[in-house]
Amino acid sequence: MTNLQRRIVRAAAALAVMASGASLAACSGNGSHPAAPPSSTPALTSTTVMIDGNKRTIIATVDCTSSAAQPNASPPESGDLTTRISVHDDSASVSLAVSDERPPTVDGFAISLKLDNGQYQLPYQGTDSPTQVQATKDGKSYTITGTGQAATPGQSGLREVRFGIHVTCP
Repeated sequence: MTNLQRRIVRAAAALAVMASGASLAACSGNGSHPAAPPSSTPALTSTTVMIDGNKRTIIATVDCTSSAAQPNASPPESGDLTTRISVHDDSASVSLAVSDERPPTVDGFAISLKLDNGQYQLPYQGTDSPTQVQATKDGKSYTITGTGQAATPGQSGLREVRFGIHVTCP
């Protein structure tokens, strides 16, 4: 066999392998139903939570859903559209209800943060005044700062704490 004949045989074999691979990819094993598209895993993002100077970075999926504002909800929602933001891991969690107003209004929030010496718990609460919690929005990122009533490590009852959150919706 000459060099030219060997190259032709190799090229033909390569084409046969490529053709069989293409036909196998089109088969699904589900009769006439097409193969299911590959599932996409939600992206993990970095969310920063700070309470009374204690900072934690959550690396987890952020869930953001928007729906019509519910002015009769408890606490009442403002604006036309409310974005509900939720993110958590084993050491921290954040839940927010943010309006579409400019600047956005935080209508309700809950935060927890576990530390070595205990846990901060801010149960779901509305804001008492427009200056209690401030929010800014840049694209899909929110920065929220303010104060809220919290159970704190080493203390009984609730006391006012300062907090900050930076979260980005997918």
